[in-house]
Amino acid sequence: MHGTLIMKENSLKLVSSEQALKELGLNEHQLRFTCRVQFQDVHSDSDTLHRIYTHLKSVLKDYTIQHLPDGTVMVESIVIKVSSSAEDANAKVLLLSWSYQDEDLGSYLSSLLKKGLPT
Repeated sequence: MHGTLIMKENSLKLVSSEQALKELGLNEHQLRFTCRVQFQDVHSDSDTLHRIYTHLKSVLKDYTIQHLPDGTVMVESIVIKVSSSAEDANAKVLLLSWSYQDEDLGSYLSSLLKKGLPT
C-alpha cells in the first residue's frame, strides 16, 4: 500500500499508509508469500544451499545476499531453505518466502531457481 484515501465528514483526503493506520487506530499486517521449488541435486542440503548462495551472488550483484548460520540464504527479505525429500535424497525442496514489498524479486528468484543450478 502506497497511500490511502480516507473519507471523513463527507470529505476525501489522500494520506500515507502510515498516517492512515495512525488515524484509524489500526495495526499494520505483514503479508508473506511462500513458494515451493523442487529440483534434482546430488549434493548434500548444506552444499546445495551454498551452491544457491554462490549462484545468486553471481546473478544478483546489486542485492544484499547472506548465507546465515541457521542454514538459510537471505536476499533482501527473501528467505530460502533447502531440504531433501524423504524418498529421494537427490530430490531437493526449496522453500522461498518473501514479503509483499519484494514480490517482484521473489517471483524472479522462484523462476530462476526452477531452472536449477549451474553445473
